[in-house]
Amino acid sequence: MGQFKSVRQSRISEAVLAQLKEAILLGHFKSGEKLPSERELTEEFQVSRGVIREAIRALEITGFVVLRQGPTGGAFVTNLSFDHVGNAFLDLFLANKVSIPELAHVRYYVEPEVARLAALNATAEDKKRLVKAQEAEFLPVTTTSARINRLQRVHHIIAESCQNHFFEAISKSMMRLTFEIVEAVDPDHQALHMPGEHREIIAAVIIGNAHEAKAAMAKHLEKFRDNLMKMEAAYRQKITLTALG
Repeated sequence: MGQFKSVRQSRISEAVLAQLKEAILLGHFKSGEKLPSERELTEEFQVSRGVIREAIRALEITGFVVLRQGPTGGAFVTNLSFDHVGNAFLDLFLANKVSIPELAHVRYYVEPEVARLAALNATAEDKKRLVKAQEAEFLPVTTTSARINRLQRVHHIIAESCQNHFFEAISKSMMRLTFEIVEAVDPDHQALHMPGEHREIIAAVIIGNAHEAKAAMAKHLEKFRDNLMKMEAAYRQKITLTALG
């Protein structure tokens, strides 16, 4: 192969992991492709099989590869998505490293800028998707998760329309964490968020008014923020009761 450097230093598995991640991120291994075998990687890196296995396990945990068994099995590169970022935020929340007030605060400052950029960059197809998403908010649903997904759809489309992948990743991660918390608590969704509350945001994005899109999103989040922050105590209490059995 000849594309990896041999590793002769402390914390060897981390150094191997870093090179494997870099190779995947740079596109040397595409989604669906199989990484070299343990034997090949052992020879290339000049390390033990235990080191290679530890690095591969770390790749699996972080979502870079999926392991398959059998004669044709091995470590296969996944299609990386923003879900991995969302999972990390959720883990931090469950570990009490981030809080709902912090989430609400960041959403209040990030999402209005995302909406402003969406108004400047949204395509005709993006605008059609926003209209359909707004109409879908008023359709009947039977589960809490379906209800939350419907109400978050507009935020996802706006994030995708802003043409900034970093903002998109942050926005979708915050949506994922919000989803998990709302679904766990299962509050009165109408008190938290009514259908149609995105109307002003969508209208501003469709006509390309960046200033109004930003202001409308900020106004929307001010109302949502207060309700969301009240949910943290209920969520923490539910998690504690579940742990106690």
